Amino acid sequence: MISCSDCPPIVLNKMIDHWKARKWSIEQLSSQITKKLSCKLCPKKNQNLFETQCPHENITLEEFFSWRQNDVDNNNPLRNYKPEEFSCYIDYKYMKDISPMEHMKAVDWGVFGFPDRDGRDSTIWIGTEGCYTNCHYDSYGFNLVAQIQGKKRWILYPPWESSYLYPTRIPYEESSVFSEVNVKNPDFERHPLFKKANPYIVTLDPGQVLYVPPQWWHYVESLEDSISINTWIDISEDSESRVSEAVTRCLVSLLLEARQQLNQVPTADDTWINPGEEILPLDANIQLLQFALTSSYHRDADKETNNQEKLCKALQNIPVRNKDTTLKGKRKWIGNTETENCKSTRMCVHDKGDNSDTVNFKEKLCSHDVDVQSSQGEDIPYIVMVERENKDEEKETSVKHQTTDLCRSSLETCSSHSTATLFEKLVKSVLHPKVIEATVKELNQ
Repeated sequence: MISCSDCPPIVLNKMIDHWKARKWSIEQLSSQITKKLSCKLCPKKNQNLFETQCPHENITLEEFFSWRQNDVDNNNPLRNYKPEEFSCYIDYKYMKDISPMEHMKAVDWGVFGFPDRDGRDSTIWIGTEGCYTNCHYDSYGFNLVAQIQGKKRWILYPPWESSYLYPTRIPYEESSVFSEVNVKNPDFERHPLFKKANPYIVTLDPGQVLYVPPQWWHYVESLEDSISINTWIDISEDSESRVSEAVTRCLVSLLLEARQQLNQVPTADDTWINPGEEILPLDANIQLLQFALTSSYHRDADKETNNQEKLCKALQNIPVRNKDTTLKGKRKWIGNTETENCKSTRMCVHDKGDNSDTVNFKEKLCSHDVDVQSSQGEDIPYIVMVERENKDEEKETSVKHQTTDLCRSSLETCSSHSTATLFEKLVKSVLHPKVIEATVKELNQ
């Protein structure tokens, strides 16, 4: 299945040219989206601050655009921030909550196999050059990200390199697991294992769509003022992830109470909870956990699995190109100079003509006859595989070993033995997603 974690990120080209949203600009939207929106402001000299460490303001898109044009009046909440010193990010906004109804049909995920998905199932991200999203992975589903305006750089890491990313749930945000590492400027004394990580890096241009496989780490930065629109697609494994997240939420509420008993009063830049995240009382969290467990036992596996196959079915006849190689004449696309690279990355798709449930989708694409010379001159969709920076690194195979490394990597970052430090070590170990996932799987068995 294309949404399995072994599948690499892929860039889908010329597949959203029919979207009305493709013509959007920040200037245009500033007169159409009139609601006040929360934005994150971060100093450009430090590109690794968490949301809890950044100031936030409520602004309109018109005020945002005026600020970018250096046309700020005394009523603009951004008047005290210089554009050359701060980035501004209006991130993670559900379109159905902020956009006019006519915007909903300006987004159409049907070409990717989801005809019922439009702006109502999408979030929009609007930011200035220099804004960023901290390195993290999403607990649920896979992600389709459409670039509308400006360029963004994505730095991605596969799930099997999680031990090198020093996962943490502080700050806590439901369904997001953050990395402690500053991937742009790493401190190898604090995070020595990060030297082993090999990123997949891609610059996403307007009109391109990035497929982010399940639980892949990603750090995202805007190279220009930009607009992105994305949608998350559920997968069958989400039922277990929801149980893990419900357990985590229960633990967070308990640990917050314990923190207060230790007289650790959170400061403005030391809070454990991301802005917009609400921690409910423990009894309410227990009810959510019971609901997640019940839903896990009674889930419709066939429907969820079908969701995973829809994208693959929609893409299986799209030609694949090597971004660095121009091929002439009609020949088989081999993806890379080494044929084994076509076999090393699995993108699976259900094939009714095959005896097995899945086939190696990338191998199928690699052996697909494509007239690259003629197609390059035509305005047709095509796929580009995102390749890792260092192809010599082998994938971790022992999940048990990986879980141990993950816990160790988080705990080794602190050297002090004060009560506060020991308590934070406890939090990082107890809340570690792989520990919780392993426990949930054991309970299910």
